[in-house]
Amino acid sequence: MNSEIVDTSIELELAVAELYLHFHKTYPEDSGFWWQMSIEEKSHAALLRSGKDSFIPLNKFPDELLSNSLSDLKKSVKSIREKLEDIKNNPISREEAFELAIKIEQTSGEHHYQEFMVNTQDESVINMFQKLNGADKDHSERLKSYMKDNVSK
Repeated sequence: MNSEIVDTSIELELAVAELYLHFHKTYPEDSGFWWQMSIEEKSHAALLRSGKDSFIPLNKFPDELLSNSLSDLKKSVKSIREKLEDIKNNPISREEAFELAIKIEQTSGEHHYQEFMVNTQDESVINMFQKLNGADKDHSERLKSYMKDNVSK
Protein backbone atom coordinates (compact mmCIF):
# COMPACT_ATOMS: atom_id res chain seq x y z
CA MET A 1 0.00 0.00 0.00
CA ASN A 2 1.25 3.44 -0.96
CA SER A 3 1.59 5.53 2.21
CA GLU A 4 0.66 8.69 0.25
CA ILE A 5 -2.71 7.09 -0.55
CA VAL A 6 -3.19 6.35 3.15
CA ASP A 7 -2.18 9.90 4.12
CA THR A 8 -4.57 11.41 1.57
CA SER A 9 -7.34 9.08 2.73
CA ILE A 10 -6.74 10.33 6.27
CA GLU A 11 -6.98 13.90 4.95
CA LEU A 12 -10.27 12.99 3.29
CA GLU A 13 -11.74 11.60 6.50
CA LEU A 14 -10.66 14.72 8.41
CA ALA A 15 -12.07 17.06 5.74
CA VAL A 16 -15.42 15.27 5.92
CA ALA A 17 -15.28 15.45 9.73
CA GLU A 18 -14.69 19.20 9.51
CA LEU A 19 -17.66 19.62 7.17
CA TYR A 20 -19.91 17.61 9.50
CA LEU A 21 -18.69 19.66 12.46
CA HIS A 22 -19.72 22.80 10.56
CA PHE A 23 -23.17 21.25 10.01
CA HIS A 24 -23.29 20.43 13.74
CA LYS A 25 -22.80 24.12 14.54
CA THR A 26 -25.11 25.37 11.77
CA TYR A 27 -28.19 23.16 12.18
CA PRO A 28 -29.10 22.96 15.88
CA GLU A 29 -32.07 20.69 15.19
CA ASP A 30 -29.65 18.07 13.80
CA SER A 31 -26.61 18.90 15.93
CA GLY A 32 -26.42 15.54 17.69
CA PHE A 33 -26.57 13.65 14.43
CA TRP A 34 -23.84 15.76 12.79
CA TRP A 35 -21.69 15.59 15.93
CA GLN A 36 -21.82 11.78 15.85
CA MET A 37 -21.00 11.71 12.13
CA SER A 38 -18.03 14.05 12.66
CA ILE A 39 -16.70 11.92 15.53
CA GLU A 40 -16.99 8.79 13.40
CA GLU A 41 -15.07 10.40 10.52
CA LYS A 42 -12.31 11.36 12.96
CA SER A 43 -12.35 7.79 14.22
CA HIS A 44 -11.93 6.53 10.65
CA ALA A 45 -8.91 8.83 10.24
CA ALA A 46 -7.39 7.53 13.49
CA LEU A 47 -8.00 3.95 12.42
CA LEU A 48 -6.26 4.57 9.09
CA ARG A 49 -3.34 6.28 10.83
CA SER A 50 -2.98 3.35 13.22
CA GLY A 51 -3.21 0.88 10.34
CA LYS A 52 -0.54 2.80 8.43
CA ASP A 53 1.81 2.79 11.41
CA SER A 54 1.19 -0.85 12.31
CA PHE A 55 0.60 -2.69 9.05
CA ILE A 56 2.39 -0.93 6.20
CA PRO A 57 5.81 -1.82 7.68
CA LEU A 58 4.67 -5.46 7.77
CA ASN A 59 3.24 -5.32 4.24
CA LYS A 60 -0.15 -6.30 5.69
CA PHE A 61 -2.20 -3.15 5.11
CA PRO A 62 -5.38 -4.25 3.29
CA ASP A 63 -5.21 -2.60 -0.15
CA GLU A 64 -8.95 -2.98 -0.70
CA LEU A 65 -9.64 -0.66 2.27
CA LEU A 66 -8.82 2.45 0.23
CA SER A 67 -9.17 3.82 -3.26
CA ASN A 68 -6.08 3.16 -5.33
CA SER A 69 -6.43 6.47 -7.18
CA LEU A 70 -4.35 9.12 -5.46
CA SER A 71 -5.56 11.77 -7.90
CA ASP A 72 -9.24 10.97 -7.15
CA LEU A 73 -8.57 11.16 -3.43
CA LYS A 74 -6.79 14.50 -3.77
CA LYS A 75 -9.63 15.87 -5.90
CA SER A 76 -12.15 14.78 -3.26
CA VAL A 77 -10.20 16.44 -0.44
CA LYS A 78 -9.84 19.66 -2.43
CA SER A 79 -13.51 19.63 -3.42
CA ILE A 80 -14.74 19.14 0.17
CA ARG A 81 -12.48 21.88 1.52
CA GLU A 82 -13.60 24.29 -1.21
CA LYS A 83 -17.25 23.42 -0.61
CA LEU A 84 -16.85 24.02 3.12
CA GLU A 85 -15.37 27.47 2.52
CA ASP A 86 -18.18 28.26 0.09
CA ILE A 87 -20.84 27.10 2.56
CA LYS A 88 -19.36 29.26 5.30
CA ASN A 89 -19.89 32.30 3.05
CA ASN A 90 -23.12 31.13 1.39
CA PRO A 91 -25.12 28.96 3.82
CA ILE A 92 -27.15 26.07 2.45
CA SER A 93 -30.43 24.59 3.67
CA ARG A 94 -30.65 21.55 5.94
CA GLU A 95 -31.83 19.48 3.01
CA GLU A 96 -28.90 20.62 0.88
CA ALA A 97 -26.52 19.74 3.74
CA PHE A 98 -27.85 16.19 3.81
CA GLU A 99 -27.75 15.90 0.03
CA LEU A 100 -24.13 17.07 0.00
CA ALA A 101 -23.19 14.62 2.76
CA ILE A 102 -24.85 11.73 0.90
CA LYS A 103 -22.98 12.68 -2.26
CA ILE A 104 -19.68 12.79 -0.35
CA GLU A 105 -20.31 9.44 1.33
CA GLN A 106 -20.80 7.92 -2.12
CA THR A 107 -17.50 9.26 -3.49
CA SER A 108 -14.64 6.93 -4.23
CA GLY A 109 -12.64 7.35 -1.00
CA GLU A 110 -15.53 7.17 1.42
CA HIS A 111 -17.25 4.44 -0.57
CA HIS A 112 -14.16 2.18 -0.54
CA TYR A 113 -13.88 2.54 3.22
CA GLN A 114 -17.55 1.74 3.87
CA GLU A 115 -17.65 -1.17 1.40
CA PHE A 116 -14.58 -2.70 3.02
CA MET A 117 -16.01 -2.40 6.52
CA VAL A 118 -19.35 -3.90 5.56
CA ASN A 119 -18.50 -6.58 2.98
CA THR A 120 -14.96 -7.87 3.46
CA GLN A 121 -14.63 -11.14 5.34
CA ASP A 122 -11.88 -13.25 6.94
CA GLU A 123 -8.18 -12.45 7.42
CA SER A 124 -7.05 -11.34 10.86
CA VAL A 125 -5.91 -7.82 9.85
CA ILE A 126 -9.19 -7.19 8.05
CA ASN A 127 -11.17 -8.50 11.04
CA MET A 128 -9.21 -6.20 13.33
CA PHE A 129 -10.07 -3.15 11.17
CA GLN A 130 -13.73 -4.16 11.13
CA LYS A 131 -13.88 -4.66 14.90
CA LEU A 132 -12.17 -1.33 15.57
CA ASN A 133 -14.60 0.34 13.19
CA GLY A 134 -17.53 -1.07 15.18
CA ALA A 135 -20.86 0.61 14.51
CA ASP A 136 -19.43 3.38 12.30
CA LYS A 137 -20.90 1.75 9.22
CA ASP A 138 -22.83 2.82 6.20
CA HIS A 139 -22.94 6.57 6.61
CA SER A 140 -24.73 7.03 3.30
CA GLU A 141 -27.71 4.93 4.41
CA ARG A 142 -27.82 6.56 7.84
CA LEU A 143 -27.82 10.01 6.24
CA LYS A 144 -30.68 9.06 3.92
CA SER A 145 -32.69 7.54 6.74
CA TYR A 146 -32.20 10.49 9.09
CA MET A 147 -32.98 12.96 6.33
CA LYS A 148 -36.16 11.09 5.41
CA ASP A 149 -37.34 11.00 9.02
CA ASN A 150 -36.27 14.48 10.16
CA VAL A 151 -35.83 16.92 7.29
CA SER A 152 -38.96 18.05 5.52
CA LYS A 153 -38.83 19.00 1.88
